[in-house]
Amino acid sequence: MLSVELHVRDCEQCRNELNSWGSYAKGLRQMPQPAVPAHLIARTQARILRERETSDEMKSRAILFAGLSLLSWVVNLVMWKLAQELTGGRFEVLGMNLVAAGPWFLVSFVVCGTAAVAAAISLKEFSGGRTF
Repeated sequence: MLSVELHVRDCEQCRNELNSWGSYAKGLRQMPQPAVPAHLIARTQARILRERETSDEMKSRAILFAGLSLLSWVVNLVMWKLAQELTGGRFEVLGMNLVAAGPWFLVSFVVCGTAAVAAAISLKEFSGGRTF
């Protein structure tokens, strides 16, 4: 701010511009201020609270989803290791070793994905169409 004041002392064009803007600001302060309806503040506060609750719900759901996803992967890995131990590392169906990493994770991805989609559809129907 000090550099502006120093510059305006020496520069007539900037001084005139600053004075012009100052008179605009003074004129705006003298204009009548619109009256705020009484219900507007209460309505705005209620809306902010609703939006905050919605935001908190979305954060909670995101944390829950992340936790369930992590749990799903951990359970899947544990089950894979358990299946390998119980079968000695070989469980062939139609010439494919189902406890090898590729087939195991492909099948589990399809099964878990299908279950997740079914759960999402059920939740949407149960919640009356609200999006989560």
